[in-house]
Amino acid sequence: MPFTVLYVCTGNLCRSPMAELLFRGWADPGADVVVSSAGTQALVNHGIDHSSASALAQLGIDPSKHRARQFEPWMAAYADLVLTAGREHRDLVMTALPTAYKRTFTMKEFVRLVGDVPTGAPEAVVAAAGARRGHPTPVEPDADDVRDPYRGAIRDAKTIAEEITETVYATLDSLGFAAERWRHTAPVRENRSPRPAPY
Repeated sequence: MPFTVLYVCTGNLCRSPMAELLFRGWADPGADVVVSSAGTQALVNHGIDHSSASALAQLGIDPSKHRARQFEPWMAAYADLVLTAGREHRDLVMTALPTAYKRTFTMKEFVRLVGDVPTGAPEAVVAAAGARRGHPTPVEPDADDVRDPYRGAIRDAKTIAEEITETVYATLDSLGFAAERWRHTAPVRENRSPRPAPY
């Protein structure tokens, strides 16, 4: 069975589809992994937000086929890892499906928790992140959140895309799914500037 990753945000128009498409585009083509996304208040069947689409296009990613989906608890039930844009989405997923607690994190939270966990079996990496939850606590309460760029200026979407790019690089690398040509080049969770996108 493939390892399954689910990204969740609000409308499934900006943050979660950005992460899904970047993850899919930059994963090793031979990796046994499936990635998808959904929104807690999705505008079902809508395409990705224009400014987010522009930001993705500049990273070499074609977002034209994306269609928003509404989050349902069964999606989390089938996911080995649920990554959300913010704490409110994380909490909603865990409330809807309490059994998903140990495998549900915000995007930034997961990267922070696995910062020094050796790359290994993805299930083991997720388990290690779950065991470390709450240690250490971010200095700012919103440090684990990715802001919502919906209908914002393109430059705002670019900034958010850079944040998400960092988390996707680091997530792929920690799970062992990064394509060989840029494996182990993810930012090392030290607030470094984003590296150039691989295309």
